[in-house]
Amino acid sequence: MLASLGLLVALAGMLGAEETIARHTEDGRDVIRPIWSPDGTELAFARADQGGSAIWQYVMPMNPPGPPRRLTERTDPEYQGVFAPNGRRMLLTIVPRSGTQGNCDLALLDRETGELTVVVDDRGGRLSHQEWPTWAPDGERFAFSSTHEGNQEIYTSALSDSDLVRLTQSPGIDSHPAWSPRGDRIVFATDRWGNLELASIRPDGTDLTRLTDSPGLDDDPSVSPDGRHVAFVSNRDRRFAIYVLDLDHPDAPPLRVSQHSGRETMPTWTPDGRGVTFVSDRDGGMDVYTVDVSIIVDDGEG
Repeated sequence: MLASLGLLVALAGMLGAEETIARHTEDGRDVIRPIWSPDGTELAFARADQGGSAIWQYVMPMNPPGPPRRLTERTDPEYQGVFAPNGRRMLLTIVPRSGTQGNCDLALLDRETGELTVVVDDRGGRLSHQEWPTWAPDGERFAFSSTHEGNQEIYTSALSDSDLVRLTQSPGIDSHPAWSPRGDRIVFATDRWGNLELASIRPDGTDLTRLTDSPGLDDDPSVSPDGRHVAFVSNRDRRFAIYVLDLDHPDAPPLRVSQHSGRETMPTWTPDGRGVTFVSDRDGGMDVYTVDVSIIVDDGEG
């Protein structure tokens, strides 16, 4: 009862959330997976360039704001960059320069030296996609999705010697993992129950738990810095919007935190856990915005 009352209070407050939204980019180019640096001074995202014929990874200074700058000089696609917990390294999804056209590898970028090292590629010569990396809180392992055994499944790997561990076993799609900052769960999207829903699993592959049950598609989960909430995109109300699920009260309905009629996707939490950053076409092109959700996190603190 208290949880339901809290959500109603939060919902009443969120009706005015659009008044507290911030816009970070204004060029309207297609943006892929915005991610904040751990210290909140930079925002990473990939962007469509050259009229949409290229996709490259950028980092934009935010304190103070400045123009986005590229991370590499590659001419082939790179995207889905995520900062390591110490901020000095990043994992990227890259398309190799030659030999395996159509393949997607995961590469580690040392931001100080610029050295780029492939850490997971196609296994046994089979063409496959390694995508959507997410770091463990200790920075020693990461999770990602891969098709190298056929279906798209969730794996973890160490940085030094791969040490691949397959976490999911499903005839369908398991994708877009998000490692909880608490380290105890990995949240991901799956179609094992029909439409895409959210589920979580322990890093050792046990205790699969269903998190959502909606008439639409639930995807792109992101776990809040305190591990209490999951932001995700859903079209359960017939438009792609951003929702927040309270993991401490999983039976309560998720709260919609973006109220615009545009298409809103790829949410990620700000480092202080008081905002959700996402991509939206609300102003025509695909730009990056942050909505203030502090009323939700504040509501659950007592």
